[in-house]
Amino acid sequence: MNVRFLTPKLHGLIDYAAAAGLIIFPFVLGIGTSSPIAFWLSIAAGVAVISYSMLTGYAYSAVPVVPFKVHLVIDFVAAIAFALAPFVFGFAGLDAGYYWALSAAVFLVVAVSQTEQESTAQSAVTA
Repeated sequence: MNVRFLTPKLHGLIDYAAAAGLIIFPFVLGIGTSSPIAFWLSIAAGVAVISYSMLTGYAYSAVPVVPFKVHLVIDFVAAIAFALAPFVFGFAGLDAGYYWALSAAVFLVVAVSQTEQESTAQSAVTA
């Protein structure tokens, strides 16, 4: 059984939804009580996700110059950064939990995302 079921097209939709969440959730959840960096880091990450998603070679980009595999590497590095942020910046409580949850979610999305080749191969099999 292949656990990589998330196509690049669906990954793109998740990226834009996640970017919106990264920008909106700090306001809704009150992120930043242990450090204002927790608040602004989430917003900056949301803007960054929108930026590199618009440059990624998948269905919802504006200028597809970044290969999807590179995009997945960027996502993986972001997941590591989210996991380390509470330690590096001294986040506590909800702020720390928020970043650890973000990290877990991004690791999961990367783990279940197909590469372009896997997506193309699966399309050929089902056709």
